[in-house]
Amino acid sequence: MPTLHFQDLLRQPDPEWTGERWGAGGRPVLLLTESGDDRSAWWPVAARLAEGLSVAVLDLPEAGRVGDLAASLARFTAELGTRAPVVVGHGRAAVVASLFAVRYAAHGVVAVERALDEPGGDDDTAAALEEVVAGPRRIRCGFLAVFGSAPRPGYAAWLGERVPGAACAVYGTGDRFPHLREPERFIGDVAPLAR
Repeated sequence: MPTLHFQDLLRQPDPEWTGERWGAGGRPVLLLTESGDDRSAWWPVAARLAEGLSVAVLDLPEAGRVGDLAASLARFTAELGTRAPVVVGHGRAAVVASLFAVRYAAHGVVAVERALDEPGGDDDTAAALEEVVAGPRRIRCGFLAVFGSAPRPGYAAWLGERVPGAACAVYGTGDRFPHLREPERFIGDVAPLAR
């Protein structure tokens, strides 16, 4: 599996996206790793998704504003020749994936362990979340929120009002890695978004 280097592709040193490509055909699926996590955790999921899709596992750069990361991800995907990917983000990367879908062309979004109504944690993330849920442009693609434990009561209805057709899946794993604890279910949930 070849390693991808953002700066090699776009000749821009900051931020640097790195990762691996899996598969060569079908709709592109971008798996974004939470800052500080090891992207190799995605590999079993990537390998299975790559049986019918073109998959890239990417590290979310630790530095950078959410809007800047979404913009650089858009340039990165364009440079790869990718159009309208399914963008899967874990934790803070789910905010980047969601903002990407608001501003650019996405075929689907999967937000793992990140409710869009949670406090931002910092002003930048809060502003990005505000744009996603209350800005003038909305997510107009398939959207799935995946949780290990149930989000707050009423979250699914709240999300559905802001993202028409959005779905929530609670895997019951009780941790922040439901996609890794239940990989077969996760693959079964992500693959239809790529159709």
